[in-house]
Amino acid sequence: MITFFQVLLFGTILGGVYAVMAYGLGLIYGVMRIVNLAHGAVLMLAAYAAFELHARWRIDPLLGALLIVPAAYLGGALVYRHLVSRVATGPPMAAMLLLFGIGLCARNVAYLVWTGDDQTIALSHGLRTVDLGAPVPLTRLIVFGVAIATTLALFVLFRFTHFGRAVRAVARDPIAAELSGLSVARVSARAFGAGTALGALGGVLLATLYVINPELGGPFLLKSFCIIVLGGMDSMPGILAGALTLGVAETAAGVYGGSSMQDLVSFVLLVAILVGRPGGLPSLVRR
Repeated sequence: MITFFQVLLFGTILGGVYAVMAYGLGLIYGVMRIVNLAHGAVLMLAAYAAFELHARWRIDPLLGALLIVPAAYLGGALVYRHLVSRVATGPPMAAMLLLFGIGLCARNVAYLVWTGDDQTIALSHGLRTVDLGAPVPLTRLIVFGVAIATTLALFVLFRFTHFGRAVRAVARDPIAAELSGLSVARVSARAFGAGTALGALGGVLLATLYVINPELGGPFLLKSFCIIVLGGMDSMPGILAGALTLGVAETAAGVYGGSSMQDLVSFVLLVAILVGRPGGLPSLVRR
């Protein structure tokens, strides 16, 4: 019998991975009010990059992230500077369609390079487990540890650094930030790069847990969107709470309702929050 403690344990571990996956989408929306529909492509390409580093040079995915994440930051900053910035001040739909097109191009490139075959990363510690009241795969514990470390690093970054204060200022009022001497365009480019880097880190973590193929990003883009809606759209603590809620809910649905219910729960939560509490979980706390 699967106990409630086991559901809570595995759901929390899954939620930690979901939080890292969704932070990038939430950061870009919070600063620029742009829904990054290329986020799923970032997850997918980062997963393939981790796969290639491991397949060719036997580099552990978490070590490979030290190369993948900075490259994703640079790529995201360049995409914003040369493409997104041209439509950022226009109607929101223009930026969404542009990023949707970039995501489609990336997915088709993945089909050309890696075909549609499923790929997996076989890690040396993949079969080891740790007893935490229930046997937990060591890989999931390591990934959860990285997720917690990322959450703490983001808290320090946005609370105590000049970049974090600049991002919060631009997110709050870009006109006032510009008048106070900040370059909104530069901060936005760096924030877009940081959001892309966070998405890449999420893709690397997903690559250690799931099968990799060109369609990997689609379902997790929808789950990321569900998480940021659940967490309040522009609230990092809310995104963490939303990710943990979704992780536990999906695990419970998979255990008690079957695998077919596991993917349904995110869409049910999305509709319920949009209809009943558009402000997400933070609005319940404020109330």
